[in-house]
Amino acid sequence: MQQTLVWKPLTTAGVESLRLSMDETGIHASSHLLQNRNGHSIAATYVLDSDPRWRFRHLWLKVENQGSRSLRLSRDIRGRWLLDGQHRRDLDPCQLVMLSGTPFTHTPALHRCDLGTGQSEQLHVAYIDLSSMRVEARRMRYQCLRQQPQQSLYRCEAEGRKAIELTVDRQALLVEAQGLYQRMSARTLSLNTWA
Repeated sequence: MQQTLVWKPLTTAGVESLRLSMDETGIHASSHLLQNRNGHSIAATYVLDSDPRWRFRHLWLKVENQGSRSLRLSRDIRGRWLLDGQHRRDLDPCQLVMLSGTPFTHTPALHRCDLGTGQSEQLHVAYIDLSSMRVEARRMRYQCLRQQPQQSLYRCEAEGRKAIELTVDRQALLVEAQGLYQRMSARTLSLNTWA
C-alpha cells in the first residue's frame, strides 16, 4: 500500500509532502518539506526506513538552510546507532528517531507503544534538530487519552518542551498536532498488478 500525505505547519509558512509505502519487507517514508523559521527558509528531504513492526532502521536527511548539509543515521541489529558511519554510544538506549519540523516521526512511536486508553509509555529517541542538524538523545512520553475507531487522541511530552495533544487516524498518522500541524490531504494509491 502507498499513501501520499500533506501537512501544513500552523505557526509558520510551509508544507510537507510525504510518500509512505508499506509491505512485508518494511515501511518506507520519503518526504520533502519547506518551512520558514525565524525569517530563514529551510528545505529538507528525508528518507526513513523501518522494519514491518515500525522499528527504526535507517534515515538519510538533507537540509538546505544557508548551505547544504546531510547526514545518515542507522541502527544495527545489535542496537548500536551509527551517525555517518561512526558509533554514537550516547544514542544506543534510543529506540526511534524524531525529527523537528515534521509530524510524521510520531507515527512509529505510537505504533511502538501500542497504548490503550489511559496507558502511557516513555521512549528514548534520537532527536534531530533540522536547523542545527544536531543529534541528541531525548526522552518522550506518550499517553493515550482516547481511542475511537476512526481517530485517537494522545498527549506527547517531549523533554524540555510543552506537552501537546496529537489527533491521529486508524494508522496512527497525524491528523493534527495541537497548534503545530494539520494534515491537509491524504490519498491512497493502489497499484494495479496484472497476472
